[in-house]
Amino acid sequence: MNNILKEIREYINNPRKQYNLLKNKPYWNQLCSSLDVIGDCDLAISAYENTEFNKRDGDKYLKLYGLLQAIFVQQDAVRNLWEALEIGSKFELGAELKRIRDMRNNSIGHPTKTFSKSYHFISRITIEKSGFKLMSCSNNKTDFIDINILEIIKKQKNLLSDKLNIMLEYLKKEEESHKEMFKTKNLEDAFNDMYTYHLSGVFESILSSEKRPVGNVHLEQVKSILDELKKLLKERGIEIDTYDSIKLLYDELEYPIKELDDFFNKKTEQKKVNDKTAYIFAFFVKGKMEELKSIIEEIDKKYQNDKKQ
Repeated sequence: MNNILKEIREYINNPRKQYNLLKNKPYWNQLCSSLDVIGDCDLAISAYENTEFNKRDGDKYLKLYGLLQAIFVQQDAVRNLWEALEIGSKFELGAELKRIRDMRNNSIGHPTKTFSKSYHFISRITIEKSGFKLMSCSNNKTDFIDINILEIIKKQKNLLSDKLNIMLEYLKKEEESHKEMFKTKNLEDAFNDMYTYHLSGVFESILSSEKRPVGNVHLEQVKSILDELKKLLKERGIEIDTYDSIKLLYDELEYPIKELDDFFNKKTEQKKVNDKTAYIFAFFVKGKMEELKSIIEEIDKKYQNDKKQ
């Protein structure tokens, strides 16, 4: 179960998936809570399996009550995880999990009076690590039911693992479908063949007063790369703030590009920076654009590698 949960976490922590899940904050919180609780309950259940069963009656009840509650809560957490991921189909516990749930309710949930007007007693002298005998009374009829705890634990693990595997397969197919849609269009396409030419043009326009009038043309082409990349990201359901590294670079580029824009467009007496300062800004922009291009190439590689597998 832990391995399945780990894989599910990897899919939901994918920046694109996580960004879209976070748009619904209540469901995001429900999802995180459910994942943690499923794992926490698994730890509690494993502790019951792997520790000594104390002979004192009070300790027996404490362990038994704790185990059955963990089993019940774990079922709820799996159901709520399914809902938070918006799988589409309705979540169904199935007959076996419902029987386990009813057994918990009758034994420790509402033993003194259930909704169906039945009454239940755990036979103290029968309590062992492997199970106990439950006496149930309803309609002037009394039944003695053998509850096999270790068998219940095994069934629950298998059945809930099946549910988690369905969720994992859903996330896998969703990711594969998304990547299939964009396998022929790389984000790197935003950095066109003239990208380095225009960056060089910005530098030349700063250094040569004769070429300065065309500096703004080259700068506009650099800005258009950022606009095109933003557009391509949006087509994939990604914004520039989906990846912290991309958002940071866009923020860092905003000010120097604005200063260069002013340098090329404003009259001499209105300029706040001289050609030396403008050169420093251009050098900074070039470096940050290269960083951005490198990040985009890595994202494209992930798409390509997954496509070849």
